[in-house]
Amino acid sequence: MAFSRDGLCRIGSGVGGATWQYSTADATSAVVADTNYFASAKDELDAGDVLIVVGTTGGTPTGRISYVESNDGTTVVCGAGVVITA
Repeated sequence: MAFSRDGLCRIGSGVGGATWQYSTADATSAVVADTNYFASAKDELDAGDVLIVVGTTGGTPTGRISYVESNDGTTVVCGAGVVITA
């Protein structure tokens, strides 16, 4: 699927950057692996920002904590992140 701005919400900010939550029906692994998944939010996301991604895999909710590795104004690259498990 594709990025939907409706799913992105800034939940905090601090000296080191902002924290965002992104909710999607996509698998969280696909979200962070796609180099330009967040291209439409390039004006909002900065390198070092933290991303909490909530998605779905096979109908099961999944979670992942990642971060923005780089944003050159055109391409947004995210780290692979860590899967959140029970």
